[in-house]
Amino acid sequence: MNERGSFYRKLVYGVVIAVLLFPLSLLSAPTTVVSEGGVLAKLRTQNQLSQSNLGEIDPASETMKLATLGLRGVAVNLLWEMANEYKKKEDWTNLTATLEQLAKLQPNFITFWKFQSWNLSYNVSVEFDDYHDRYYYVRRGIQFLQQGARYNRDNPELLWELGWVNGQKVGRSDEREQYRRLYKADDEFHPADRPPDRRDNWLVGKGYYEDSIAAVDEKGQSLGRKSPAIFYSSPAKSQMNYAEAIETEGLFERGVAAWRLAGKEWTDFGNMPIEHSTGRILYFNEEDDLAERVEELEDELDGMHEGIKQLLAEDLMASLTDEERSAVETPRRQRGPAQDALVHGVLRRLRVSPLDIAARIGEERPEMAREAAAVAAELVDTKELLTFTRLYNDTCNFDYWAVRCEFEQTVDAVQAREKIYRGQREFRENGDPITARKLYEEAFEGWRAVFDEYPQLNDGMDTTGDDVMDLIYQYGKILDQLDERIPEDFPLWDVIEYYDDEREFTQQVVERRERLGLRDDQNAFGAPLDPEIGSLPFAGPVRSSEPSTDEASSDDASETQDAVDEQPEGEIEADADAADEPAPTDASYDSQDGGAEGGVSDQNGTEASEQADDANANANADSDAVTETATDDAVEEAVNAASDAE
Repeated sequence: MNERGSFYRKLVYGVVIAVLLFPLSLLSAPTTVVSEGGVLAKLRTQNQLSQSNLGEIDPASETMKLATLGLRGVAVNLLWEMANEYKKKEDWTNLTATLEQLAKLQPNFITFWKFQSWNLSYNVSVEFDDYHDRYYYVRRGIQFLQQGARYNRDNPELLWELGWVNGQKVGRSDEREQYRRLYKADDEFHPADRPPDRRDNWLVGKGYYEDSIAAVDEKGQSLGRKSPAIFYSSPAKSQMNYAEAIETEGLFERGVAAWRLAGKEWTDFGNMPIEHSTGRILYFNEEDDLAERVEELEDELDGMHEGIKQLLAEDLMASLTDEERSAVETPRRQRGPAQDALVHGVLRRLRVSPLDIAARIGEERPEMAREAAAVAAELVDTKELLTFTRLYNDTCNFDYWAVRCEFEQTVDAVQAREKIYRGQREFRENGDPITARKLYEEAFEGWRAVFDEYPQLNDGMDTTGDDVMDLIYQYGKILDQLDERIPEDFPLWDVIEYYDDEREFTQQVVERRERLGLRDDQNAFGAPLDPEIGSLPFAGPVRSSEPSTDEASSDDASETQDAVDEQPEGEIEADADAADEPAPTDASYDSQDGGAEGGVSDQNGTEASEQADDANANANADSDAVTETATDDAVEEAVNAASDAE
């Protein structure tokens, strides 16, 4: 009986297995030339999840996946451990071989390609002394990314990363002069149909940036967490870097043409619709029009009822607590820190919304209520759009680069760069400091003309000032050879005062200012300082300006702080390089290119930097500064009148 029962059970099992083979074949049958396959195969095809949809099919990769018999995760973990161990032991041959094995097992894991290519190009390359060996591993990292791009067709992350590494690692490293030369001569790396004049790392990177944009715009790929402003500005930025690079190599005519093209591409970028994280569409070139429209709407709303802001200010002042009123009524020069904090808190709280103004107009003049509400609603909407535009504009430093493309084409700028180039050759190659000094001084006259023609460059914060300061440091070394100091009539003393971060010329600046009797509210040539720039940044004693009255100095300080309070909270001023050139955070960097020296860098830092930009833009734009006007003049006047009444 037991033997018969066992036989029947086996028979039932066999029948069930045979029956299940039919639905299993319907579910999992593979795609063939003549058949679409089973349900799962059809779903993979419809959702573009098969390897043929994702990218290149590698028979070796598919075989290795099958050979692991479901233990691919275990194999991957072991290989990652081996890769880290080989890196610690500096066994670069086995590290490269292990990465190839990992690539076969997880070809569609995007972070793997980004992480390990960065590891090769940045972390491994710096372990070698010979720049030829360094370049080999930089190139190996780029080729590793290219391999990942083949496995993951039209992936914008990998394409953008290829643009970044080709441009920034080759073009910003300390060895960039040697790297760029090797890169152009690398027949093994470049495809046979790439013309010699296109073998520039910045142009190759630009091509990958354009491919990544096409993958998003034309092929429907996701942008992911990247900031749209950074993502779409990358090709034009790469063109600018190309123009700058070839000018440093003495190709000035081609440089002007390259800057001209960069300016056109930057204008096209400004006309491009950029989607904000809230869904609103921004156009960077419309910022001035939006600001003008906001001003028109504010004037229109204020003109509906004369003195409406003053009425609102008086109502708001009446709502103050006794402690706040006491702080406000205390003269500014007599306030303590606690009272100052209270007053600034009052000013932040006493913001008047356009909707509040419209509501009050409706109370005072009912016949204007509907019109006032419509104007106020448009004003709030336009101010919101303007705030979003300015925040994203600052993320990629749009205004600065627009000006940069313009002035780099001027005769003064081109001649200045050419004379610097000749001066560098005279000093370094010919050992002639006298001729070099003359050429540098002629170049600085040209830069003086550029700064005068484009006063927006004199804000103490832009990249051009830092670049010119580097040239002044070179000039200082030439003067050291001649046992001389910077002359009194040097045309760029103001650049030294604002950009001498190394404090190399601080003593000369202080002595000159004392000798000329310049006050700390005057620039290097005696003109009043721009209040938007602020006080001089250099260290050392300077002459104080003579106070006219106690009120004056106190009022200036208060007005400066009030001006800060008036700006939208958290508004950012993006640095050109910081927004444009993100890098992994878990690494130490080369001074020039952001390359990691030692340790395993984390590619998540790139997205984290861009995500932070986007988050800041969101947080700032969603703050009260969007829907409320900055502290109204009427409110400030009421507060100031109370404090100055004594």
